Amino acid sequence: MKRAYGFVTILLIVASAALALGRAPKNPAAEGEDVTGTVAILDHVWLDAAHNHDSETAAWLFADNFVEIHPGGFLVSKQQQVEMIGNTKLGDLAIQSSDIQVRYASPDVAVLTDTTTIRGKQGETSYDGQYRVMRVFAKLHGRWRAAGAGIARIASN
Repeated sequence: MKRAYGFVTILLIVASAALALGRAPKNPAAEGEDVTGTVAILDHVWLDAAHNHDSETAAWLFADNFVEIHPGGFLVSKQQQVEMIGNTKLGDLAIQSSDIQVRYASPDVAVLTDTTTIRGKQGETSYDGQYRVMRVFAKLHGRWRAAGAGIARIASN
């Protein structure tokens, strides 16, 4: 008899888990929302803010716990990234992105990749070269925000 109760309990747990996994997300995307199109536009807003030293737009776009991994493995917080974007004394970088692709999109998370060519120096660091960039967007409190990014130099042949 105890064995039967144990089997029924396991069966109920498995069935509950299966139902939970198959349920719709708590905050699904608004009906008809084009997640891919929205984050692609925000990606361009991000690049324009960086190019134009627009720290206000960057602060608006980045989530509070935003983090970016820079070439060399340096971690940069939201505040550090916003300060770098706004600092015209660091120097201007020519940034050209191509092959922008949304690799993953759900109602509340999207991951984009691109190939970015950077020319110029910021401080003592030269960024001349091609980079593979990954940007992550998350829908927080009903609004899409940049949650993080990673930049890796593409090895030249």
